[in-house]
Amino acid sequence: MEPGEQQDSTKLTTNPFRRTRHGSTSGESIKGRIRRASMSLKGIVRRERRGSAPAADINIHEMRPTTSHSTWHKLRQAASFRHPRTSYGCPGGLETIYSPLETEFPTLPVPGNGLEPPIIPWHTGAAAKAAAALQNESLGYARQYQELISLAESQNDRESGIGIAFTLSTSQVDEAAEKGAPIIRKDFIAELPSELAVHILSYLDASQLAIASRVSKHWHSIAQDQHVWRQSFLREKTNTYATSHSVQPGTGSGVPSIRPENDWQKIYKAREELDKRWRIGKQARAVFLNGHMDSVYCQQFDENKIITGSRDKTIRIWDMHTLQCRLIIGPPDVVNDTSVLFDPTGHPTHYALFPDDRRVNPSVPVTVSFPIHHSASILCLQYDDDILVTGSSDSTCIVYSVRSGYRPVRRLRFHTAAVLDLAFDDKHIVTCSKDCSICVWDRATGTLIKQLNGHTGPVNAVQLRGNTLVSCSGDFTVKLWNIDSGKVIRELAGHTKGLACSQFSEDGRYVASAGSDKVIRIWDANTGECLRSIQAHESLVRSLHIDSVSGRLISGSYDTDIKVFDMETGQQQLDFPGWHASWVLSAKCDYRRIVSTGQDAKILIMDFGADVPNIGMLESARKHEVACDVRNAGFI
Repeated sequence: MEPGEQQDSTKLTTNPFRRTRHGSTSGESIKGRIRRASMSLKGIVRRERRGSAPAADINIHEMRPTTSHSTWHKLRQAASFRHPRTSYGCPGGLETIYSPLETEFPTLPVPGNGLEPPIIPWHTGAAAKAAAALQNESLGYARQYQELISLAESQNDRESGIGIAFTLSTSQVDEAAEKGAPIIRKDFIAELPSELAVHILSYLDASQLAIASRVSKHWHSIAQDQHVWRQSFLREKTNTYATSHSVQPGTGSGVPSIRPENDWQKIYKAREELDKRWRIGKQARAVFLNGHMDSVYCQQFDENKIITGSRDKTIRIWDMHTLQCRLIIGPPDVVNDTSVLFDPTGHPTHYALFPDDRRVNPSVPVTVSFPIHHSASILCLQYDDDILVTGSSDSTCIVYSVRSGYRPVRRLRFHTAAVLDLAFDDKHIVTCSKDCSICVWDRATGTLIKQLNGHTGPVNAVQLRGNTLVSCSGDFTVKLWNIDSGKVIRELAGHTKGLACSQFSEDGRYVASAGSDKVIRIWDANTGECLRSIQAHESLVRSLHIDSVSGRLISGSYDTDIKVFDMETGQQQLDFPGWHASWVLSAKCDYRRIVSTGQDAKILIMDFGADVPNIGMLESARKHEVACDVRNAGFI
């Protein structure tokens, strides 16, 4: 072979792109070839020696299992940190090969096509490679662990403790370690300053405080602190169902005013017993107030008084505590008749009557007639601390001043038929009528602001929440109005007969309505969705009242029944059938009582707090009431 040909052959067999140790791409040196050949020969010799060594030369004390399937070999492999070596004696690994076509690779990834794999450029895919390496490493660790578990189970007889390190959980180890540790008991309440101890115990409720007070004398002493019971009561007993804020002390909702003399432990226990009686419903004391001579259409009450309006054209004010009638307001021909005060035998016509026919607390109320008075039935009323407003079949409303002894201030006259219902707030008085209209009046001046027309039947009920008004009518519909614009916001349709009553929750989120179809519907006022439909009574539902604090819904019907429902679920909680001799015309409740009136001319009080120890402590500070001291009002 010619020298030139030999040179060309060398160029063909040598990789011109193979990098040397110094990074050059020159051909491989002779020294490197010799070294690699010697390493190969050494490897062959070592393998031959291991295979041909006589058994007699092996030290029996150093003999170890050589099979790759032995337990020792697997454990040694799993625990070894030495890297496997290649046949050349170097650490194992893939040798980097640089292809002469490297510069022709695409710079962007190329998806696979058919059986051809995708092409990933050499300078990309670092994240994928790292993820694959991490996954392989995790799988390797998991495989080694499973091999150890399998090995331990196969080599042991399952009766010994061998292998416990592979099966005992961390929690079991911790539990075993803690069994021998002594339990340290320390009375942290005794160690803390009394102020902190009181603050901590104030987060307990009544039942938890009862348990805590039995721990020790010191705990008992701390648990009797008034601050503990006050904070616990205000936290546990001021939550509400549908109000804009929690119950404020002293507002007449079963949370008394905060006074230094309050015994909050007794207050808490009284409220607990009261709530229990509401749940059971069998311990309410019933009492009837007699005095009206005809149907009692409307009523409102608080902790101190009840105000009623009747078909006998009178308004009567009753003392809630003594159950006596204090004042009668009416036309002169009615109030000047002695039959209003005494029966033919000379006995007072006003008294309280228990179900066993016991008459108690007879009274002779003051009678008064003003130049401005109603000449027909009193169909609706509402009062607050400043005014009382009544509506009548004479098509008018009268505004009275509570602070001046219920003297009339003005008459509101615009409707052309009976005023069936009314409502007011700080700015407006709203009335509705049998003439199918709603009137909005200025509270301060009595000026008519606007008339709302939209119902096609008598408007039987209205109620006001902010600038939103709800009304219901004999035309089967419930309407929500914007009182400022006078426009209908939403119409709630679903009832199949005329409606008699509708109610807003205090926060304006819910509306309840009912009527001749005997069904109570609860609506979402914001969306118009009917949330619940309750098959409530066997006859027309005449009255509804939402207690936004407790979430109770009180209904009264022409079937003579009074029922209590849960607003949240629609489930019936209590039923008082047949307590009135005829139609129930109005039924309302507060935290303690249900008060109802009917066609039988009686006022029924169902008192769940009667005979509850210290029940009077739940009341707000009693204000000076003209209703209870009419002699100082200048009438007599």
